[in-house]
Amino acid sequence: MPIVVASLLSGVAAFAADTLPKAMLGAWASDPAACGEQASELALTVEPRNVLFYEHGNSVNRIVKQKDGSLKAYGYSFDDQGRARGSITLKLLSPEKLEVNEQIYYRCKP
Repeated sequence: MPIVVASLLSGVAAFAADTLPKAMLGAWASDPAACGEQASELALTVEPRNVLFYEHGNSVNRIVKQKDGSLKAYGYSFDDQGRARGSITLKLLSPEKLEVNEQIYYRCKP
């Protein structure tokens, strides 16, 4: 019986986390030409517990892997109007291409 319980618990751990994977971290832009413009409206920065856009972002408290391989991050969305509970979906399509809420972003070179 303990083997079954441990097996079930390890399966759950594989599908939930509280930080975004290292492969997603860094600077991204919806237009590769915007990568050099730090204050661009097309920019996106992914941190272990934050997804930051030009004038808004999402803090991450919990991440759940979806059946399609995407990650649903739950926490708070925030902007100059305040913050509210929210979620955001991210999917690494390739090492250089990230989908965030159905918008494609390209990795910016350091």
